[in-house]
Amino acid sequence: MKNVMIFQDFVRGTYGKDWAQEELFNYFKAQIDNSLDMGWEAKDIFILTNLPFSYKSVTVVKSKHECTYNKYFNKLLGIWELINYKHITEPFWFHDFDDWQVAPFKLPEFNGAIGACKYINFTQWNTGSLFVKPESLAFWQLCKEFIEQNDSHPELLQVGDENIFNMLFNLNYEQLRDYIEEISYDYNIGMTGFKDRLARTSSPKVLAFKPESKDCDTLKELNLIPNSLLDIFKKYNLN
Repeated sequence: MKNVMIFQDFVRGTYGKDWAQEELFNYFKAQIDNSLDMGWEAKDIFILTNLPFSYKSVTVVKSKHECTYNKYFNKLLGIWELINYKHITEPFWFHDFDDWQVAPFKLPEFNGAIGACKYINFTQWNTGSLFVKPESLAFWQLCKEFIEQNDSHPELLQVGDENIFNMLFNLNYEQLRDYIEEISYDYNIGMTGFKDRLARTSSPKVLAFKPESKDCDTLKELNLIPNSLLDIFKKYNLN
């Protein structure tokens, strides 16, 4: 299994935060340090980006395909690119760079091509932490084609990748209903609907939060963040 993060930055003023490069790189480095602490080997940590990033011999893949009208759609394109060009030929854990591993884990068992969790009253797929098998390529191809065919649609400037992920799943439900499988919420505990999501867990392994937010204090009070990760936050002035 590989450990994957994706970020491409050149689009300003659309949905989401505009990151300063130094701040973004500090997140990447903190994630990598934490992944190494959790037992990953550097060669199994993949960063796909258009930015000049390198750190501790992790695998950095320079992106070939870019969405220039919404930076968040590059997550979907990036997963397609990693599979399509066979940069990765085995299952991988994809996660946003504010989704933090807090306990070691192996690939969870699931029969679908993509393992995911839901949020917003458990009605929508959350794409912050996904387990992806190479046989899911057709779904990411569908995402790629939608992004490329709708580049002039003004409403797509202000939506995130999850909107596209969920829309395409729902529009193609009959073909995709067994393609994406719901997995344990241990692997994706975010702060939207936090209490309900936490209640579905038995052994939390991935937490989604920004270290500089009040959410971090909430998680610390519940003893959900390892001391080693808190030390990493201090190292990079993230907390």
